[in-house]
Amino acid sequence: MSCHVCSRAPTSRLKYLCPSCARNQLYQLRIENASILLENESLGQQINETVSSINILEALSERPDSGHLSLKNEGHIAWPIQTIANEKTKSSLRIKLLESRTENLRLEIKNKKRNISEYKLTLAQRRSDAGSAKYQLAEREAAILSGIHNNAKRTDHLWHSLHSKTAEARIFLCREAAYLYNLRQKVKKKDGEVKEAYTVGGIPIIDLRDMNGATPSQISTSFSYIAQLLVLVSHYLSLRLPAEITLPHRDYPAPTIYAPSGSYLLREMLPASSTLQPSPSSSTPSRTADPRSWLPRPRPLSIDRSLPKLAREDPGTYALFIEGATLLAWNISWLCRTQGLHITSDSWEEICSIGKHMWQLLVAPPAQTSTLVRAFAGRDVQSKVKIMRDPPKTIIQRTKSFPMLGHYSHGTVHSFLAASEGTEYTRTWRLPTPTKVADKLKSSLLGEMASAEWEVLEKKEWDNIPEAPLQSVHESSANREDEKDELNISNIEPSENNCAEPESPDEPIKSNRLKGTSGWTKLRNR
Repeated sequence: MSCHVCSRAPTSRLKYLCPSCARNQLYQLRIENASILLENESLGQQINETVSSINILEALSERPDSGHLSLKNEGHIAWPIQTIANEKTKSSLRIKLLESRTENLRLEIKNKKRNISEYKLTLAQRRSDAGSAKYQLAEREAAILSGIHNNAKRTDHLWHSLHSKTAEARIFLCREAAYLYNLRQKVKKKDGEVKEAYTVGGIPIIDLRDMNGATPSQISTSFSYIAQLLVLVSHYLSLRLPAEITLPHRDYPAPTIYAPSGSYLLREMLPASSTLQPSPSSSTPSRTADPRSWLPRPRPLSIDRSLPKLAREDPGTYALFIEGATLLAWNISWLCRTQGLHITSDSWEEICSIGKHMWQLLVAPPAQTSTLVRAFAGRDVQSKVKIMRDPPKTIIQRTKSFPMLGHYSHGTVHSFLAASEGTEYTRTWRLPTPTKVADKLKSSLLGEMASAEWEVLEKKEWDNIPEAPLQSVHESSANREDEKDELNISNIEPSENNCAEPESPDEPIKSNRLKGTSGWTKLRNR
Protein backbone atom coordinates (compact mmCIF):
# COMPACT_ATOMS: atom_id res chain seq x y z
CA MET A 1 0.00 0.00 0.00
CA SER A 2 1.47 3.36 -1.04
CA CYS A 3 2.14 6.12 1.41
CA HIS A 4 -0.58 8.74 1.60
CA VAL A 5 2.01 11.48 2.05
CA CYS A 6 4.72 10.78 -0.59
CA SER A 7 2.74 8.24 -2.68
CA ARG A 8 5.63 5.77 -2.78
CA ALA A 9 5.38 2.03 -2.46
CA PRO A 10 6.83 0.61 0.77
CA THR A 11 10.29 -0.80 0.00
CA SER A 12 13.52 -1.06 1.92
CA ARG A 13 15.75 -0.13 -1.02
CA LEU A 14 14.61 3.51 -1.13
CA LYS A 15 15.47 6.16 1.36
CA TYR A 16 12.72 7.40 3.64
CA LEU A 17 11.43 10.87 2.69
CA CYS A 18 8.57 11.20 5.20
CA PRO A 19 7.84 10.12 8.79
CA SER A 20 4.91 7.99 7.63
CA CYS A 21 7.20 5.72 5.58
CA ALA A 22 9.60 5.42 8.53
CA ARG A 23 6.78 4.60 10.94
CA ASN A 24 5.31 2.04 8.58
CA GLN A 25 8.74 0.39 8.30
CA LEU A 26 9.01 0.14 12.12
CA TYR A 27 5.56 -1.45 12.64
CA GLN A 28 6.73 -5.02 12.06
CA LEU A 29 9.68 -4.61 14.42
CA ARG A 30 7.45 -3.18 17.09
CA ILE A 31 5.01 -6.08 16.77
CA GLU A 32 7.81 -8.65 17.09
CA ASN A 33 9.19 -6.81 20.15
CA ALA A 34 5.79 -6.78 21.79
CA SER A 35 5.27 -10.51 21.17
CA ILE A 36 8.67 -11.27 22.68
CA LEU A 37 7.88 -9.16 25.75
CA LEU A 38 4.54 -10.92 26.24
CA GLU A 39 6.18 -14.34 25.97
CA ASN A 40 8.81 -13.29 28.46
CA GLU A 41 6.16 -12.12 30.88
CA SER A 42 4.22 -15.38 30.63
CA LEU A 43 7.37 -17.39 31.24
CA GLY A 44 8.18 -15.26 34.26
CA GLN A 45 4.74 -15.92 35.70
CA GLN A 46 5.17 -19.66 35.21
CA ILE A 47 8.52 -19.57 36.94
CA ASN A 48 7.11 -17.64 39.89
CA GLU A 49 4.19 -20.05 40.23
CA THR A 50 6.52 -23.02 40.12
CA VAL A 51 8.81 -21.55 42.75
CA SER A 52 5.89 -20.70 44.99
CA SER A 53 4.46 -24.22 44.64
CA ILE A 54 7.81 -25.74 45.53
CA ASN A 55 8.00 -23.57 48.60
CA ILE A 56 4.50 -24.62 49.60
CA LEU A 57 5.39 -28.31 49.23
CA GLU A 58 8.45 -27.85 51.34
CA ALA A 59 6.36 -26.11 54.00
CA LEU A 60 3.78 -28.88 53.95
CA SER A 61 6.45 -31.52 54.21
CA GLU A 62 7.65 -29.83 57.35
CA ARG A 63 4.03 -29.84 58.75
CA PRO A 64 2.88 -33.46 58.67
CA ASP A 65 -0.22 -32.71 60.72
CA SER A 66 -1.84 -30.90 57.90
CA GLY A 67 -4.57 -33.21 56.65
CA HIS A 68 -5.21 -32.18 53.12
CA LEU A 69 -4.73 -29.18 50.93
CA SER A 70 -7.30 -26.89 49.88
CA LEU A 71 -8.74 -27.05 46.42
CA LYS A 72 -7.18 -23.75 45.61
CA ASN A 73 -3.62 -25.19 45.86
CA GLU A 74 -4.25 -28.50 44.03
CA GLY A 75 -3.52 -26.99 40.65
CA HIS A 76 -0.23 -25.63 41.91
CA ILE A 77 0.84 -29.04 43.25
CA ALA A 78 0.08 -31.15 40.11
CA TRP A 79 2.35 -29.14 37.84
CA PRO A 80 5.56 -29.67 39.90
CA ILE A 81 4.78 -33.35 40.24
CA GLN A 82 4.42 -33.71 36.52
CA THR A 83 7.63 -31.79 35.98
CA ILE A 84 9.48 -33.99 38.42
CA ALA A 85 8.17 -37.13 36.75
CA ASN A 86 9.27 -35.85 33.38
CA GLU A 87 12.71 -34.99 34.66
CA LYS A 88 12.99 -38.40 36.27
CA THR A 89 12.08 -40.11 32.99
CA LYS A 90 14.66 -38.04 31.16
CA SER A 91 17.22 -38.83 33.79
CA SER A 92 16.53 -42.56 33.52
CA LEU A 93 16.91 -42.39 29.75
CA ARG A 94 20.19 -40.54 30.08
CA ILE A 95 21.36 -43.05 32.64
CA LYS A 96 20.59 -45.96 30.32
CA LEU A 97 22.36 -44.22 27.46
CA LEU A 98 25.40 -43.59 29.59
CA GLU A 99 25.37 -47.18 30.81
CA SER A 100 25.28 -48.47 27.21
CA ARG A 101 28.11 -46.14 26.26
CA THR A 102 30.09 -47.26 29.27
CA GLU A 103 29.56 -50.89 28.34
CA ASN A 104 30.67 -50.20 24.78
CA LEU A 105 33.76 -48.43 26.03
CA ARG A 106 34.55 -51.34 28.33
CA LEU A 107 34.22 -53.80 25.42
CA GLU A 108 36.37 -51.56 23.24
CA ILE A 109 39.02 -51.33 25.95
CA LYS A 110 38.94 -55.08 26.33
CA ASN A 111 39.38 -55.57 22.58
CA LYS A 112 42.21 -53.05 22.51
CA LYS A 113 43.94 -54.85 25.34
CA ARG A 114 43.56 -58.15 23.51
CA ASN A 115 44.95 -56.58 20.32
CA ILE A 116 47.84 -55.11 22.25
CA SER A 117 48.65 -58.47 23.76
CA GLU A 118 48.52 -60.13 20.34
CA TYR A 119 50.70 -57.38 18.86
CA LYS A 120 53.18 -57.85 21.68
CA LEU A 121 53.29 -61.56 20.92
CA THR A 122 53.83 -60.78 17.23
CA LEU A 123 56.62 -58.34 18.06
CA ALA A 124 58.23 -60.89 20.31
CA GLN A 125 58.06 -63.49 17.53
CA ARG A 126 59.53 -61.02 15.06
CA ARG A 127 62.31 -60.13 17.45
CA SER A 128 63.02 -63.82 17.83
CA ASP A 129 63.02 -64.32 14.07
CA ALA A 130 65.26 -61.28 13.60
CA GLY A 131 67.66 -62.60 16.19
CA SER A 132 67.78 -66.01 14.54
CA ALA A 133 68.22 -64.35 11.12
CA LYS A 134 71.09 -62.21 12.38
CA TYR A 135 72.77 -65.19 13.92
CA GLN A 136 76.07 -65.75 12.03
CA LEU A 137 74.87 -63.39 9.31
CA ALA A 138 78.38 -62.37 8.24
CA GLU A 139 79.51 -65.97 7.85
CA ARG A 140 76.44 -66.91 5.84
CA GLU A 141 76.76 -63.81 3.64
CA ALA A 142 80.41 -64.63 3.03
CA ALA A 143 79.46 -68.20 2.10
CA ILE A 144 76.75 -67.03 -0.31
CA LEU A 145 79.06 -64.45 -1.89
CA SER A 146 81.81 -66.99 -2.26
CA GLY A 147 79.38 -69.35 -3.96
CA ILE A 148 78.26 -66.60 -6.33
CA HIS A 149 81.88 -65.66 -7.04
CA ASN A 150 82.75 -69.28 -7.69
CA ASN A 151 79.84 -69.64 -10.09
CA ALA A 152 80.85 -66.42 -11.82
CA LYS A 153 84.44 -67.61 -12.11
CA ARG A 154 83.31 -70.96 -13.42
CA THR A 155 81.03 -69.31 -15.97
CA ASP A 156 83.77 -66.89 -17.01
CA HIS A 157 86.23 -69.74 -17.31
CA LEU A 158 83.82 -71.73 -19.49
CA TRP A 159 83.09 -68.60 -21.53
CA HIS A 160 86.76 -67.83 -22.08
CA SER A 161 87.52 -71.49 -22.80
CA LEU A 162 84.77 -71.56 -25.41
CA HIS A 163 86.08 -68.32 -26.90
CA SER A 164 89.60 -69.74 -27.00
CA LYS A 165 88.31 -72.83 -28.80
CA THR A 166 86.38 -70.61 -31.19
CA ALA A 167 89.54 -68.61 -31.89
CA GLU A 168 91.48 -71.82 -32.53
CA ALA A 169 88.78 -72.97 -34.94
CA ARG A 170 88.91 -69.62 -36.72
CA ILE A 171 92.69 -69.83 -37.01
CA PHE A 172 92.44 -73.36 -38.40
CA LEU A 173 89.81 -72.38 -40.96
CA CYS A 174 91.75 -69.31 -42.08
CA ARG A 175 95.01 -71.24 -42.47
CA GLU A 176 93.23 -74.03 -44.33
CA ALA A 177 91.64 -71.49 -46.66
CA ALA A 178 95.06 -69.94 -47.32
CA TYR A 179 96.47 -73.41 -47.96
CA LEU A 180 93.68 -74.28 -50.39
CA TYR A 181 94.19 -71.00 -52.23
CA ASN A 182 97.90 -71.88 -52.42
CA LEU A 183 99.12 -68.69 -50.76
CA ARG A 184 102.90 -68.96 -50.95
CA GLN A 185 106.03 -66.91 -50.43
CA LYS A 186 108.99 -67.11 -52.81
CA VAL A 187 112.37 -65.69 -51.89
CA LYS A 188 114.69 -64.79 -54.75
CA LYS A 189 118.25 -63.57 -54.65
CA LYS A 190 119.17 -61.19 -57.40
CA ASP A 191 122.41 -59.20 -57.50
CA GLY A 192 123.04 -60.11 -53.89
CA GLU A 193 119.67 -58.68 -52.81
CA VAL A 194 116.91 -60.85 -51.38
CA LYS A 195 113.48 -60.16 -52.86
CA GLU A 196 110.24 -61.63 -51.60
CA ALA A 197 107.44 -62.55 -53.97
CA TYR A 198 104.01 -63.85 -53.03
CA THR A 199 101.64 -65.97 -55.09
CA VAL A 200 98.05 -67.11 -54.70
CA GLY A 201 96.75 -69.94 -56.85
CA GLY A 202 100.02 -69.89 -58.75
CA ILE A 203 99.47 -66.25 -59.79
CA PRO A 204 101.86 -63.58 -58.47
CA ILE A 205 100.24 -61.14 -56.07
CA ILE A 206 100.77 -57.69 -57.52
CA ASP A 207 102.16 -54.92 -55.36
CA LEU A 208 100.05 -51.84 -56.01
CA ARG A 209 103.13 -49.77 -56.76
CA ASP A 210 104.18 -52.17 -59.54
CA MET A 211 100.90 -52.39 -61.46
CA ASN A 212 102.24 -50.42 -64.44
CA GLY A 213 104.35 -53.35 -65.58
CA ALA A 214 101.82 -56.13 -64.98
CA THR A 215 99.48 -57.61 -67.55
CA PRO A 216 95.71 -57.04 -67.26
CA SER A 217 94.97 -60.74 -66.79
CA GLN A 218 97.61 -61.00 -64.07
CA ILE A 219 96.18 -58.02 -62.18
CA SER A 220 92.56 -59.14 -62.56
CA THR A 221 93.24 -62.76 -61.57
CA SER A 222 95.39 -61.77 -58.60
CA PHE A 223 92.82 -59.29 -57.28
CA SER A 224 90.01 -61.80 -57.84
CA TYR A 225 91.78 -64.48 -55.80
CA ILE A 226 92.70 -62.00 -53.07
CA ALA A 227 89.10 -60.69 -52.89
CA GLN A 228 87.66 -64.20 -52.61
CA LEU A 229 90.19 -65.22 -49.97
CA LEU A 230 89.62 -61.99 -48.04
CA VAL A 231 85.84 -62.45 -48.01
CA LEU A 232 86.22 -66.06 -46.89
CA VAL A 233 88.65 -65.15 -44.10
CA SER A 234 86.47 -62.28 -42.88
CA HIS A 235 83.52 -64.69 -42.81
CA TYR A 236 85.48 -67.19 -40.74
CA LEU A 237 86.66 -64.43 -38.38
CA SER A 238 83.13 -62.96 -38.11
CA LEU A 239 84.42 -59.55 -39.13
CA ARG A 240 82.73 -56.95 -41.30
CA LEU A 241 85.28 -55.29 -43.53
CA PRO A 242 85.11 -51.49 -43.76
CA ALA A 243 84.82 -51.61 -47.56
CA GLU A 244 82.24 -54.15 -48.76
CA ILE A 245 83.44 -56.63 -51.37
CA THR A 246 80.97 -58.19 -53.79
CA LEU A 247 82.15 -61.42 -55.35
CA PRO A 248 81.30 -62.45 -58.92
CA HIS A 249 77.57 -62.97 -59.24
CA ARG A 250 74.85 -63.19 -61.85
CA ASP A 251 75.42 -61.03 -64.94
CA TYR A 252 78.83 -59.85 -63.73
CA PRO A 253 81.72 -62.31 -63.39
CA ALA A 254 84.23 -60.00 -61.69
CA PRO A 255 84.57 -58.84 -58.08
CA THR A 256 83.91 -55.24 -57.07
CA ILE A 257 84.38 -53.20 -53.93
CA TYR A 258 82.43 -50.32 -52.41
CA ALA A 259 83.70 -47.29 -50.55
CA PRO A 260 83.20 -47.41 -46.74
CA SER A 261 80.49 -44.74 -46.95
CA GLY A 262 78.48 -46.82 -49.44
CA SER A 263 79.04 -50.26 -47.97
CA TYR A 264 76.41 -52.55 -46.45
CA LEU A 265 73.40 -50.57 -47.65
CA LEU A 266 70.01 -52.08 -48.39
CA ARG A 267 70.14 -52.47 -52.15
CA GLU A 268 69.02 -55.04 -54.67
CA MET A 269 71.58 -57.28 -56.33
CA LEU A 270 71.83 -55.32 -59.56
CA PRO A 271 74.36 -56.22 -62.24
CA ALA A 272 77.62 -54.49 -61.50
CA SER A 273 77.96 -53.56 -65.15
CA SER A 274 74.89 -51.34 -64.87
CA THR A 275 76.59 -49.24 -62.18
CA LEU A 276 80.15 -49.44 -63.44
CA GLN A 277 79.52 -48.40 -67.05
CA PRO A 278 76.99 -45.77 -68.10
CA SER A 279 74.47 -46.73 -70.72
CA PRO A 280 74.71 -45.15 -74.19
CA SER A 281 71.47 -43.26 -73.63
CA SER A 282 72.73 -41.75 -70.38
CA SER A 283 74.47 -38.93 -72.25
CA THR A 284 71.16 -37.60 -73.55
CA PRO A 285 68.99 -35.68 -71.09
CA SER A 286 66.06 -37.62 -69.71
CA ARG A 287 63.05 -36.39 -67.83
CA THR A 288 62.69 -39.60 -65.82
CA ALA A 289 65.35 -40.06 -63.16
CA ASP A 290 67.21 -43.35 -63.04
CA PRO A 291 66.10 -45.30 -59.93
CA ARG A 292 69.68 -46.58 -59.56
CA SER A 293 71.16 -43.07 -59.43
CA TRP A 294 71.08 -43.01 -55.63
CA LEU A 295 72.97 -46.30 -55.32
CA PRO A 296 76.68 -46.11 -54.47
CA ARG A 297 78.99 -46.89 -57.36
CA PRO A 298 81.21 -49.95 -56.90
CA ARG A 299 84.90 -49.84 -57.77
CA PRO A 300 86.11 -52.52 -60.18
CA LEU A 301 88.89 -54.92 -59.29
CA SER A 302 89.61 -56.01 -62.85
CA ILE A 303 90.82 -54.33 -66.04
CA ASP A 304 90.75 -55.32 -69.70
CA ARG A 305 93.87 -53.47 -70.80
CA SER A 306 97.21 -52.45 -69.37
CA LEU A 307 97.19 -49.79 -66.71
CA PRO A 308 99.10 -47.11 -68.69
CA LYS A 309 96.81 -47.66 -71.66
CA LEU A 310 93.75 -47.48 -69.42
CA ALA A 311 94.99 -44.20 -67.93
CA ARG A 312 95.33 -42.70 -71.41
CA GLU A 313 92.11 -44.01 -72.93
CA ASP A 314 89.66 -44.03 -70.00
CA PRO A 315 90.76 -41.82 -67.06
CA GLY A 316 87.44 -42.30 -65.23
CA THR A 317 87.67 -46.09 -65.16
CA TYR A 318 91.36 -45.77 -64.29
CA ALA A 319 90.54 -43.63 -61.24
CA LEU A 320 87.83 -46.07 -60.13
CA PHE A 321 90.18 -49.03 -60.50
CA ILE A 322 92.90 -47.28 -58.47
CA GLU A 323 90.33 -46.57 -55.74
CA GLY A 324 89.18 -50.19 -55.78
CA ALA A 325 92.73 -51.53 -55.51
CA THR A 326 93.44 -49.08 -52.68
CA LEU A 327 90.28 -50.12 -50.81
CA LEU A 328 91.23 -53.78 -51.20
CA ALA A 329 94.70 -53.12 -49.76
CA TRP A 330 93.23 -50.96 -47.00
CA ASN A 331 90.81 -53.78 -46.07
CA ILE A 332 93.76 -56.15 -45.75
CA SER A 333 95.70 -53.70 -43.55
CA TRP A 334 92.62 -53.14 -41.38
CA LEU A 335 92.13 -56.91 -41.02
CA CYS A 336 95.77 -57.36 -40.02
CA ARG A 337 95.44 -54.65 -37.39
CA THR A 338 92.29 -56.17 -35.88
CA GLN A 339 94.01 -59.54 -35.57
CA GLY A 340 97.05 -58.14 -33.78
CA LEU A 341 99.47 -58.11 -36.73
CA HIS A 342 101.45 -54.93 -36.20
CA ILE A 343 102.61 -53.58 -39.53
CA THR A 344 106.11 -52.15 -39.50
CA SER A 345 104.96 -48.66 -40.50
CA ASP A 346 101.80 -46.71 -41.23
CA SER A 347 102.97 -45.36 -44.58
CA TRP A 348 100.98 -45.78 -47.76
CA GLU A 349 103.81 -47.81 -49.31
CA GLU A 350 103.42 -50.45 -46.60
CA ILE A 351 99.68 -50.68 -47.24
CA CYS A 352 100.34 -51.44 -50.92
CA SER A 353 102.12 -54.73 -50.03
CA ILE A 354 98.96 -56.83 -49.96
CA GLY A 355 100.70 -60.16 -50.59
CA LYS A 356 103.09 -59.65 -47.70
CA HIS A 357 100.29 -58.80 -45.29
CA MET A 358 98.10 -61.73 -46.34
CA TRP A 359 101.00 -64.15 -46.02
CA GLN A 360 102.05 -62.82 -42.60
CA LEU A 361 98.47 -63.00 -41.35
CA LEU A 362 97.47 -66.43 -42.64
CA VAL A 363 100.56 -68.46 -43.48
CA ALA A 364 103.49 -67.12 -41.46
CA PRO A 365 104.43 -69.54 -38.63
CA PRO A 366 103.18 -68.44 -35.20
CA ALA A 367 105.37 -67.70 -32.22
CA GLN A 368 106.84 -70.38 -29.96
CA THR A 369 104.28 -72.40 -28.04
CA SER A 370 106.09 -71.65 -24.80
CA THR A 371 105.44 -67.96 -25.28
CA LEU A 372 101.82 -68.24 -26.33
CA VAL A 373 99.24 -67.22 -23.79
CA ARG A 374 95.59 -67.96 -24.34
CA ALA A 375 92.99 -65.24 -24.22
CA PHE A 376 91.58 -66.02 -20.81
CA ALA A 377 90.28 -62.82 -19.32
CA GLY A 378 90.63 -64.40 -15.89
CA ARG A 379 94.42 -64.47 -16.21
CA ASP A 380 96.99 -61.73 -16.47
CA VAL A 381 98.96 -62.05 -19.67
CA GLN A 382 102.69 -61.76 -19.04
CA SER A 383 105.84 -62.59 -20.96
CA LYS A 384 105.89 -66.07 -19.37
CA VAL A 385 103.04 -68.51 -18.89
CA LYS A 386 101.95 -68.77 -15.29
CA ILE A 387 98.57 -69.32 -13.70
CA MET A 388 97.24 -66.50 -11.53
CA ARG A 389 94.60 -66.94 -8.83
CA ASP A 390 93.30 -63.39 -9.06
CA PRO A 391 89.64 -62.67 -9.84
CA PRO A 392 88.78 -62.87 -13.55
CA LYS A 393 89.21 -59.79 -15.69
CA THR A 394 87.00 -58.91 -18.62
CA ILE A 395 89.64 -57.16 -20.73
CA ILE A 396 92.08 -59.02 -22.91
CA GLN A 397 95.63 -58.03 -22.11
CA ARG A 398 97.81 -57.73 -25.22
CA THR A 399 101.54 -58.34 -25.41
CA LYS A 400 103.98 -59.02 -28.22
CA SER A 401 103.68 -62.77 -27.67
CA PHE A 402 99.88 -62.77 -27.51
CA PRO A 403 98.14 -64.52 -30.44
CA MET A 404 95.42 -62.09 -31.50
CA LEU A 405 94.29 -63.95 -34.62
CA GLY A 406 90.69 -65.04 -34.24
CA HIS A 407 89.86 -63.15 -31.04
CA TYR A 408 88.41 -59.78 -31.99
CA SER A 409 85.29 -60.13 -34.11
CA HIS A 410 81.85 -58.71 -34.80
CA GLY A 411 80.05 -62.02 -34.23
CA THR A 412 80.56 -62.71 -30.51
CA VAL A 413 80.02 -60.75 -27.32
CA HIS A 414 83.40 -61.87 -26.07
CA SER A 415 86.07 -59.56 -27.53
CA PHE A 416 83.47 -57.64 -29.52
CA LEU A 417 85.37 -55.26 -31.75
CA ALA A 418 82.72 -52.52 -31.58
CA ALA A 419 82.65 -52.56 -27.76
CA SER A 420 84.50 -50.07 -25.58
CA GLU A 421 87.65 -52.17 -25.36
CA GLY A 422 87.73 -52.83 -29.09
CA THR A 423 87.08 -49.17 -29.84
CA GLU A 424 89.91 -48.17 -27.53
CA TYR A 425 92.15 -50.70 -29.28
CA THR A 426 91.33 -49.41 -32.77
CA ARG A 427 91.73 -45.80 -31.66
CA THR A 428 95.49 -46.28 -31.34
CA TRP A 429 95.85 -47.02 -35.06
CA ARG A 430 97.33 -44.45 -37.38
CA LEU A 431 96.38 -45.91 -40.72
CA PRO A 432 96.08 -43.29 -43.48
CA THR A 433 92.65 -42.94 -44.98
CA PRO A 434 91.87 -44.77 -48.24
CA THR A 435 91.54 -41.44 -50.02
CA LYS A 436 95.06 -40.39 -49.08
CA VAL A 437 96.47 -43.78 -50.07
CA ALA A 438 94.64 -43.64 -53.43
CA ASP A 439 95.96 -40.14 -54.13
CA LYS A 440 99.52 -41.14 -53.26
CA LEU A 441 99.29 -44.31 -55.36
CA LYS A 442 97.78 -42.51 -58.33
CA SER A 443 100.43 -39.79 -58.29
CA SER A 444 103.18 -42.42 -57.99
CA LEU A 445 101.89 -44.50 -60.91
CA LEU A 446 101.29 -41.46 -63.12
CA GLY A 447 104.73 -40.09 -62.30
CA GLU A 448 106.29 -43.43 -63.12
CA MET A 449 104.48 -43.53 -66.46
CA ALA A 450 105.50 -39.97 -67.26
CA SER A 451 109.18 -40.57 -66.53
CA ALA A 452 109.46 -44.04 -68.05
CA GLU A 453 109.41 -43.26 -71.82
CA TRP A 454 109.47 -46.95 -72.62
CA GLU A 455 107.93 -48.74 -75.56
CA VAL A 456 107.38 -52.38 -76.43
CA LEU A 457 108.96 -53.51 -79.70
CA GLU A 458 107.27 -56.16 -81.74
CA LYS A 459 109.14 -58.83 -83.74
CA LYS A 460 108.64 -57.00 -87.03
CA GLU A 461 110.19 -53.84 -85.64
CA TRP A 462 113.26 -55.76 -84.47
CA ASP A 463 113.66 -57.22 -87.95
CA ASN A 464 113.54 -53.76 -89.53
CA ILE A 465 116.24 -52.30 -87.25
CA PRO A 466 119.74 -52.41 -88.86
CA GLU A 467 122.53 -54.39 -87.28
CA ALA A 468 124.64 -51.42 -86.12
CA PRO A 469 121.89 -49.70 -84.13
CA LEU A 470 121.05 -53.10 -82.63
CA GLN A 471 124.33 -53.11 -80.76
CA SER A 472 123.70 -49.62 -79.38
CA VAL A 473 120.25 -50.63 -78.34
CA HIS A 474 121.71 -53.67 -76.63
CA GLU A 475 124.21 -51.52 -74.74
CA SER A 476 121.62 -48.96 -73.67
CA SER A 477 119.26 -51.68 -72.48
CA ALA A 478 122.05 -53.42 -70.58
CA ASN A 479 122.93 -50.18 -68.81
CA ARG A 480 119.36 -49.72 -67.69
CA GLU A 481 118.77 -53.26 -66.47
CA ASP A 482 118.00 -52.10 -62.94
CA GLU A 483 115.30 -49.71 -64.10
CA LYS A 484 113.80 -52.51 -66.17
CA ASP A 485 113.57 -54.71 -63.06
CA GLU A 486 111.71 -52.00 -61.17
CA LEU A 487 109.10 -51.52 -63.85
CA ASN A 488 108.53 -55.21 -64.62
CA ILE A 489 107.05 -56.94 -61.56
CA SER A 490 106.35 -60.21 -63.31
CA ASN A 491 107.81 -63.07 -61.31
CA ILE A 492 108.17 -65.29 -64.38
CA GLU A 493 111.80 -65.20 -65.50
CA PRO A 494 112.33 -65.96 -69.21
CA SER A 495 115.01 -68.47 -70.08
CA GLU A 496 117.83 -67.55 -72.41
CA ASN A 497 117.93 -68.63 -76.10
CA ASN A 498 114.73 -70.62 -75.94
CA CYS A 499 112.54 -70.72 -79.03
CA ALA A 500 109.68 -72.72 -77.49
CA GLU A 501 106.21 -71.27 -77.47
CA PRO A 502 104.90 -69.98 -74.09
CA GLU A 503 102.92 -72.46 -72.06
CA SER A 504 100.59 -69.82 -70.59
CA PRO A 505 99.40 -66.44 -71.81
CA ASP A 506 101.21 -64.75 -68.89
CA GLU A 507 104.57 -66.22 -69.94
CA PRO A 508 106.60 -63.86 -72.17
CA ILE A 509 107.44 -64.78 -75.76
CA LYS A 510 110.83 -66.45 -76.00
CA SER A 511 113.16 -66.11 -78.99
CA ASN A 512 116.80 -66.59 -80.03
CA ARG A 513 117.64 -62.91 -79.67
CA LEU A 514 120.64 -61.76 -77.70
CA LYS A 515 120.15 -60.91 -74.04
CA GLY A 516 118.97 -57.35 -73.61
CA THR A 517 117.38 -57.05 -77.06
CA SER A 518 113.84 -58.01 -76.11
CA GLY A 519 111.18 -56.61 -73.82
CA TRP A 520 111.06 -52.98 -72.65
CA THR A 521 113.64 -50.85 -74.47
CA LYS A 522 114.17 -47.13 -74.65
CA LEU A 523 114.40 -45.88 -78.25
CA ARG A 524 115.78 -42.84 -79.92
CA ASN A 525 113.53 -40.18 -81.28
CA ARG A 526 112.35 -41.23 -84.72
